[in-house]
Amino acid sequence: EMKQQQHNPNPNPKSCTKLRRRDPSKSWSNLPGDLLNSVFERLGLADSRRVESVCRSWCSAARQCSAKKQIPWLIILPDEEDKIERHWCTLFNPEEKGKLYRMRADVYEFANSACLATHGNWLLMVDHWSDLYLLNLFTHEKIYLPEVESQLGTTKLERTSSRGRFCLSNDQLHRPMKLKGINEIMHSPVFWIDEETKEYVVVWALGEWCVVYSKKGDAFWNQIQMPPLPDFTERFFDMVYKDDKLYLLLHTGRRGRSTGFIKIFDFSTQIPQETFHCGVTSNNNNTSDSDSDSWGVWATKLVVTVTGHVLKVEKLAKLVNPGGQGGPLRLWSFRVYKHHDEPVASLGHEAMLFDLGFTVLADDHLVGFKSNSIYFNVICQKQNTTQICVFDLDTQEMEEPLPKFVCSSWQQRLRARWFLPSFKHT
Repeated sequence: EMKQQQHNPNPNPKSCTKLRRRDPSKSWSNLPGDLLNSVFERLGLADSRRVESVCRSWCSAARQCSAKKQIPWLIILPDEEDKIERHWCTLFNPEEKGKLYRMRADVYEFANSACLATHGNWLLMVDHWSDLYLLNLFTHEKIYLPEVESQLGTTKLERTSSRGRFCLSNDQLHRPMKLKGINEIMHSPVFWIDEETKEYVVVWALGEWCVVYSKKGDAFWNQIQMPPLPDFTERFFDMVYKDDKLYLLLHTGRRGRSTGFIKIFDFSTQIPQETFHCGVTSNNNNTSDSDSDSWGVWATKLVVTVTGHVLKVEKLAKLVNPGGQGGPLRLWSFRVYKHHDEPVASLGHEAMLFDLGFTVLADDHLVGFKSNSIYFNVICQKQNTTQICVFDLDTQEMEEPLPKFVCSSWQQRLRARWFLPSFKHT
């Protein structure tokens, strides 16, 4: 170019522009895909978002690299009493050690709400007034859900205070139950949302009596009644929503081996239809509230595989070093069963996200999840930390965990939540 300018001291700017545009060797947008991938796969979130704005080919390559690097992230909400950081939340990507991302929402206060469940970049939130809504973490798009007291069914909720207090009643209660907030009676909330059409389904258990749901366009919550149980029998719900189906595990709180059941409801029709029911046994010698040097069931969850198979997974705990300086340590193990209690030895080329209730495809040659492994959250109350640990089903041993996050307060730890971000449509 220097030589051309010397020979023609007054070149036509338009002709030079055309020459530059026609020469593919000088166009950043025409760089080889392999070269772009080798660079973009080394970038963090902030730099990845910047290169997406350069041109269409860079945007496509950057999003493909982000999709390959699937790994759980942590969202940290400010303390409820925080008057300065009320509009801010913090994101922690374990892959980028020591780096935090702060996000601000000018028209929204994170300190006023708690996160109940996640789906991709969307959060199910409840505020101080027990109102529910969906929030996109990156775009801050907000979808208001029906008022929780708008119930269609035999269980009634009456709001008795503008601060989110309720009175609950139904045929199984001897007298109405007073609630200080909807969190006292809401169990195992799950939801699904389409990133493009914003069609959604939100489901949660209302006490021990029914499961309620609401779809896009509904002005109320529909109830699916659960069979009654004898008095003083506590029941536990666990639910997963995937591919227009609700997978529900219910088991009682009695110690020892107790019975429960798994149900599957098809939500592809206007009225959900029960398509599957089977009984299961549960080991309820739960050790979460006591110290024990023998293996005990810490939690039982329902997990749905990539192909739609239903698994019942028991998380086992064993106490070691109870008098250690950093507090008691626990060993972790897992038992995986098919829905009819047949043991499962391998997940194949899938990895399990225990706390989210599903599996994902895993490629050991790419950055991300390791196949035939279980990823789960471990909280240390004394050290005030939260981190994702990895259990290898092949070796039946713990692998190297993801870097831990040290919370600034016990309230921050309780309000932090792990999620699996999606960068396909952001």
